[in-house]
Amino acid sequence: MAERGWRGWGTVLVLSLVTASLSIVNAALLVFVPLCLLLVGLPPRRPVQAALVLALAAALFFGRPAGPLWYAERGWVLMLGGWFLLIVALWPAGVFFSRALSALAGAGATAVGLALLDRRGWRELDWSVARRLRGAAAEVVASWGSAAGIEGVSGRFSSAVYQAAELQAALYPALLALGSLAALGVAWWMYRRLTAKEPQPLRPLREFRFRDELVWLLIAGILLVLLPVGGVASRTGTNLLTFMGALYALRGGAVMLALLGAPGPAAALLGGVAALLLYPLFMAAALVLGLSDTWLDLRARGRSAPRPGS
Repeated sequence: MAERGWRGWGTVLVLSLVTASLSIVNAALLVFVPLCLLLVGLPPRRPVQAALVLALAAALFFGRPAGPLWYAERGWVLMLGGWFLLIVALWPAGVFFSRALSALAGAGATAVGLALLDRRGWRELDWSVARRLRGAAAEVVASWGSAAGIEGVSGRFSSAVYQAAELQAALYPALLALGSLAALGVAWWMYRRLTAKEPQPLRPLREFRFRDELVWLLIAGILLVLLPVGGVASRTGTNLLTFMGALYALRGGAVMLALLGAPGPAAALLGGVAALLLYPLFMAAALVLGLSDTWLDLRARGRSAPRPGS
């Protein structure tokens, strides 16, 4: 039981790091606003929960509005949390990831509809996001760029930081979507631990999968990138590719864990270091495995394969 609890904490720690590192939205908002909505909207409802929700809401929404990003952040987390609450209430037997993905789709469709109604506001928001990311890159360069000591190295470092900021500015919708899924995982884990005392609210990573029909989103992204459409369509395709590529790579990692077995602490550390050093190869292998699992169901084949000596 203690081992299962530790695994649960490890999962929520990884999801928290993903939320904080990928999303342009404040990580606390992404996690605690959906959590507050779950505590208020779903049973059991207790006075202590109401007090906790009021305290969290006051802390999260306290502050002076500072430009369109302030409103956009809070609007997004309210839409995401509201959709998640609705889907959990209407689909009580659903697994977490299917409900979280449905909530993300609902919030994304709502955001796209609002953007079409106010295209000027969308352009201002897009510009504000890029400005924030470029400002953060400038702060990193100012703080650490000169630490290399050699002017050439410092220049290459600065260029890499600014290129990363531009890439993130182009891909922030996909990164926000991935961070939002991770944040919903943290919120759901906390909700189930607080209300139902469930030891492991999220399924192990080795069981991670999603509907095979979502491969059409990946195909749509490829077509939008390859076709000479340009502009918004090309950027939409790039973000679709980024989002679905990350999900398929994660599915491939789940296949690896299911087929090879859960590694011990030392093996996990060595595997993590190897994955960082061989990042492109590791991601390519995970992506191929994840896509292959769509048609071949590799985990089922692995379970049915005869073991040596049997």
